[in-house]
Amino acid sequence: MPFYEPYTGFAMILGVLVLAVIALPVYGIYRLIIWKMTEKAKEAFHKILAISVSFLIVIFFAWVTLELITEHQVNRQLGFRYATPDTPEGEFFIITKVVPEGVMDRAGLKVEDRVLMNSVPKLYRLLISNQGGEAEFNILRDKKEITIRVRVPEMELLFRRAAGI
Repeated sequence: MPFYEPYTGFAMILGVLVLAVIALPVYGIYRLIIWKMTEKAKEAFHKILAISVSFLIVIFFAWVTLELITEHQVNRQLGFRYATPDTPEGEFFIITKVVPEGVMDRAGLKVEDRVLMNSVPKLYRLLISNQGGEAEFNILRDKKEITIRVRVPEMELLFRRAAGI
């Protein structure tokens, strides 16, 4: 089963809702606006729309890039990596690497631990917001739930402000 299969139905419902609730009314308003416009005004309006959409796309990809760079910096400085395998147990992520003598190793995190959070960004927000203090999260190891306490050092994050973290 591909990793995206459990979300296909949800994505289709969301797509239909977006189309019905947002796209159709916006298109109706668009048609009302351009109906009485001159050809020159229509051309200018379409240029503005194209620039606006391009700007939104650039912002979206910049945000995603900043998030990925920040995650990489946290992984490197705290000494761990993760993967998100497709499992029947639901969404979680599994630790694939722990750097010996690193922050996460000292906290007790081990390879094959399953972090019990419903999204990866939540863990990163938790770790970043608790710099200089302690952060707690639960893992599943050998079918037992364990709380991991991490003393999070101050981290050097290049895009911390830009990423909104």
